[in-house]
Amino acid sequence: MVDAAYEKLAGALNARSTAFPAVKCDEFYDLVSFLFTPEEAAIAVAMPLGNATVEEIANNLPNKDLKKLAGQLETMADKGLIHIRERDGKKLYEALPFVPGITEFQLMRGIVDERHKKIAMLLRDYAKAMIKSFMSADPPKLESSAPGKKVAVDKEIEHKSTIVPFEELKGLIMKTDYISVGTCICRHQAALLGKPSDKPVNNCMILGESAQFAAERGFTTRMTKEEAIKRIEEAEDAGLIHTFANSPDLFTNLLCNCYKDRCMIVRGISKSPVPSMAVNARWVVNIKEDDCTACEACIPRCQMDALKMVDGKLVREEMRCIGCGICMWVCPTDALVLEPRPAGKIPLRS
Repeated sequence: MVDAAYEKLAGALNARSTAFPAVKCDEFYDLVSFLFTPEEAAIAVAMPLGNATVEEIANNLPNKDLKKLAGQLETMADKGLIHIRERDGKKLYEALPFVPGITEFQLMRGIVDERHKKIAMLLRDYAKAMIKSFMSADPPKLESSAPGKKVAVDKEIEHKSTIVPFEELKGLIMKTDYISVGTCICRHQAALLGKPSDKPVNNCMILGESAQFAAERGFTTRMTKEEAIKRIEEAEDAGLIHTFANSPDLFTNLLCNCYKDRCMIVRGISKSPVPSMAVNARWVVNIKEDDCTACEACIPRCQMDALKMVDGKLVREEMRCIGCGICMWVCPTDALVLEPRPAGKIPLRS
């Protein structure tokens, strides 16, 4: 019999994000019961949306001792289940969504042991079950609830990653005071399941205040701006796409460097008939025909299959191009340029 706290936890997770939705099934309960104790699940369910004090959380729990609750919240933060920040000397607690949030924190340390192999297996099994349920003839309706809010969600809630090309990303990094880096969860998960990648793995970054929390709790390691740019250059060399994701309240500023052979999200985008609609694709690559030598070096770099040769000339399919700029890195004549995507063709969100 499933503990009632785990039943309610699905709604609490979906109230924060449906990018990786909580669908009630055996695989979901196997995963959350491994990550949360029943009492921790009950605490997560009791947490209001956004930041809350220990007193506000205790108000939603029966007979809760504040000192004990504060200790449990610290433990949950160490487990990557919630976030803690301080304001005016007072601690504020925030429950995390599945993605970006809980899932990343489970594997960003890059640890190889039986517990993390188990987590990798549980995440894989749940992802398969979730996808299967949404592809069925009767897809699930997602319950979404938090204290003071309870609604049934029967339609997809948009939650897209933003594609950030190299030069723009350098500017973002140079404006960021705190940067930390951890292990790519997708490639680490694959390695834990016996499918290692030949791409670099230590380049999953968090930016800003959330980076400080992650480093202080041991999920990531702080790095300088110069070190971060060097990692991004290594990712460019390896042909990795830079994706930037935020939770709805802008807590988790997560910068991933992705390759579709080990990334479920990028692989899904590449299989879309219109990849540029599946992400925030604010740029598009254009070809300077007079400069292109038709060397074809760029074609295998494109994970969206947006580049091909037609009658001896390089052609770009605009609706498949997501504007990552990875192809430009290997062009010997600088014949590829990024330009803002024309307004009105793609619904853009910054």
